[in-house]
Amino acid sequence: MKNDFKHETKLTPTVMSYISAIYSLIEKEGVARISDIAKVKGVSYASATNAVKKLAELGVVEHKRYGFVKLTLRGLKIAQMLKSGESRIKYFFIYVVGIPEKKAEQIASLMVYDLDADTRRKLRKFYSILIDFTKEKAEELEKFIKEQRMNMEIPEEVYKLKEKIKEDEVDE
Repeated sequence: MKNDFKHETKLTPTVMSYISAIYSLIEKEGVARISDIAKVKGVSYASATNAVKKLAELGVVEHKRYGFVKLTLRGLKIAQMLKSGESRIKYFFIYVVGIPEKKAEQIASLMVYDLDADTRRKLRKFYSILIDFTKEKAEELEKFIKEQRMNMEIPEEVYKLKEKIKEDEVDE
């Protein structure tokens, strides 16, 4: 794994994945050690040490030499946001799309770190409409779709892809 972490200055996918790894370790083990972080992330001890130093500079963790790594309040809030976002993505794929749970977990873990704040906000709204879909929610869904399209005309290419669905199913 390439170590570009030392150049991070904001909440990038790399930073968020470290925060999530630390949060998961604390949830499972009660504590997070640099050696455990390195193991979970699949990086060297030195790389994990550098990452923790950078996370401390960003104000998301606290760490003293040879001590445990602790999330700050900011780090905890980010970790919880990522965890709930990952869960929403996973449940969307399970209960709306119909993907098996293990596959949905894999998809969610790949997607969650690459979403910007606006996309996360839109997905939260979409999820809240679809997860307990009723007749009343149909109007809400229609309004949501219109807002997202911003009255854009759907290109012919999109309709062609819809027609291609049958062909794609045969090839799989």
